[in-house]
Amino acid sequence: MAAPEMPVERLEPWTFDDLLELPESPWRFEIVDGGLIMSPPPGVWHEGVSDAVRTALRNRLPSAYRALGPLAVDMHPTYLVPDLAVLRAEDVRRRKNRLRPAEVLLVVEVVSPGSVSSDRILKPAKYAAAGIPAYWRIETEPETSLTAYQLTPGSSVYTTVGTWRVGQTAHLTEPFEMDIPIADLET
Repeated sequence: MAAPEMPVERLEPWTFDDLLELPESPWRFEIVDGGLIMSPPPGVWHEGVSDAVRTALRNRLPSAYRALGPLAVDMHPTYLVPDLAVLRAEDVRRRKNRLRPAEVLLVVEVVSPGSVSSDRILKPAKYAAAGIPAYWRIETEPETSLTAYQLTPGSSVYTTVGTWRVGQTAHLTEPFEMDIPIADLET
């Protein structure tokens, strides 16, 4: 798949409005500290796992919350697009094209070959610094696992809550109390 043509001589930082002007593309565009990041589109397995996580969340979330994604999160000058985000239903509004970190209770990233470093290092650091209370990373290789992280009061770095693999059930209390059998996250 060929990459879309991009301006190569751009000197100023990218903004969210610049992203809206890009041509339609299967590629995922994000901005980190004003620099444009382009990653390949997710594969079928990645999307199957994302859908399974979304279903697991929807079946367990209180009715006043929604699991949606991918959605843009505005952490100016950084704009990231998590695979899933949990937010209050009241924050789902027309004509809104990005979320503020304060509206996001949980972000979920499903690691794929094109997002390993981003999902393991960059994104958790940015989400935590923005004050998003919880982060889940779903790994699919060598087997499916869920690692949950949360912010402790006064911290800007996530603390690991735990890691669960197929055959185990994640017993989570933040941002909601729920049990998720990891086998439910496989397609």
